Amino acid sequence: GIPVVMPKPESDVFLLAQMWRWSSVIVLKKDEWYKFHISSKDVMHGFSVQPINMNFLVFPNYDYVLDFKPNKTGEYMIVCNEFCGIGHHLMIGKIVVIEDENELANYGY
Repeated sequence: GIPVVMPKPESDVFLLAQMWRWSSVIVLKKDEWYKFHISSKDVMHGFSVQPINMNFLVFPNYDYVLDFKPNKTGEYMIVCNEFCGIGHHLMIGKIVVIEDENELANYGY
């Protein structure tokens, strides 16, 4: 029930934090630049991409802009690392990085 989006390289990617979910699964191409716009709809959240060490605070009604170029394929989890309420532990999103669109079947898309 979570939307899957595959933005074009060098385009804007919008990711919205909301108790207790991230807005969509993001599919990106390896070695391409993207401009992430990260915001919160309700309370302060933490944007942490694992297993790489990216950590940012996400404030309500603030557009945090981040240039991002994934350099390895695979699945990356987005976790909230700022306690946001009783469902905080369930707040997990996903970024999938691929080299070729044929790889989407490997991830069930």
